Amino acid sequence: MRFWTKIHLVLIATVSWAFASQAQLTAPGRVLTLLTQYSNTAKQDSIFVFYGDIGTLSARHTTGNSASFKWYRYNPLISNPALRFEQFAEETGVAQSNQLNLTEGGYRVVITDITDSTETFTCWLFTDNVTLNRIDIYNSCQFLELNPITTPSSYNVAYDRFVYHDLSRSNQPERNTYGQQYFANVTWQASESRIELPSSSALKLVIENPAPLYYSTYTVTIQNPFGRTLTLTTPEVAAITTKADNLIQVDENGVWNDFDANAEYEALLGLRLESKSLNCDSIYWRITTRKITPESIYDITVWRDSSLIAQRNEAFPDKKVMVPGFYKVYHYSVNTLSGCIDSAITDIKVDSSRISADAIPNVFSPNGDGKNDLFRFSDTDESIRSIRSFTIRIYSRSGKLVYTYSGNPRDWEGWDGRTSLGAEAAEGVYYYIIEARGWDDRRFARGPYKGFLHLFRGK
Repeated sequence: MRFWTKIHLVLIATVSWAFASQAQLTAPGRVLTLLTQYSNTAKQDSIFVFYGDIGTLSARHTTGNSASFKWYRYNPLISNPALRFEQFAEETGVAQSNQLNLTEGGYRVVITDITDSTETFTCWLFTDNVTLNRIDIYNSCQFLELNPITTPSSYNVAYDRFVYHDLSRSNQPERNTYGQQYFANVTWQASESRIELPSSSALKLVIENPAPLYYSTYTVTIQNPFGRTLTLTTPEVAAITTKADNLIQVDENGVWNDFDANAEYEALLGLRLESKSLNCDSIYWRITTRKITPESIYDITVWRDSSLIAQRNEAFPDKKVMVPGFYKVYHYSVNTLSGCIDSAITDIKVDSSRISADAIPNVFSPNGDGKNDLFRFSDTDESIRSIRSFTIRIYSRSGKLVYTYSGNPRDWEGWDGRTSLGAEAAEGVYYYIIEARGWDDRRFARGPYKGFLHLFRGK
């Protein structure tokens, strides 16, 4: 009889694998059934998932006969893996045994029916009772942080919950795949469409560079591995930061054109500063230039301005301060309620004074044919930069002054070959001297701007 029993147990054990699909260990009320991923065996145990704090298991022998049921719970704190299943309940003389109010963990039932046939079933029970309680809000000038708070905490969910042990290995290592994946599918939405959210699906949301510039509510949605959706929306979150932005235009012959960092500008440079800042009530402007002395190098402020954004958003620096040099235009936007400040800095170069020697011709023919009739600068826009005033004197070879002009070089139309008395100057060689002073107070006095010119009257 004993020999038969051993054979019978072997057969039953073999048959029990085949009957696993008939669910002799079931979980009434479960919402999901998964399988373990033991590494050293093809046979896997069931994972029963319940929504809530507890679950239920029901067991019966494959034959349906009355049997005795011994229930065990897995205790991972026991050092010897072979002893970790501890008995906690027993029931005899019934065809089906139910265990109610079970908490999360590993369970095993050993069933022996009236024919001495023994079957063993093992499963893992998960209770998904995670709740999304609130969203903690940390609002600063640099960033907005939204941190969903769950019970249990997100850390405990990732490392202490939804755990099973690999029973196919001798040391039965822990597997917490589902806990670590619990917050893998997180989405955030802002009610204000102009707010750009990070593309990452992290549970904690951080919005920076810049922090939100518009009031908005924020909704977090968590799709967990068990098909549950957790969602929560914040109250409206105030936008407290500010973003400094500006448009700089330069006066070019009476026309305002957008500032180009690659372009060359000359003194006196007219500027139009327009604030494009967001979420601010006050704006400030400041222009500095670099001062170099034998003792030190430092920046000095040459102009400043401020206004309430509701009153005006533009400013016009005094042209007199924009002499040749290197400048920084600082624009500050201020949200006085929150105390947040932001700034934008633009570098501007104003050309040093110069008159290009290549722009001075050495021959002209004032004969009225419309070609080269004037002795004048060529391409004044490029050849004359940041000149405050200039004087040109033209002498005959004998040293007699025949022509002079003082004023703005851009207003000078050129010498038409007539003397200051109105008579036509004779053909020949003349000598010119140009004296000039730039807006940077650089003085060109009989420097490189002198030379000979030839006057021809022939057709």
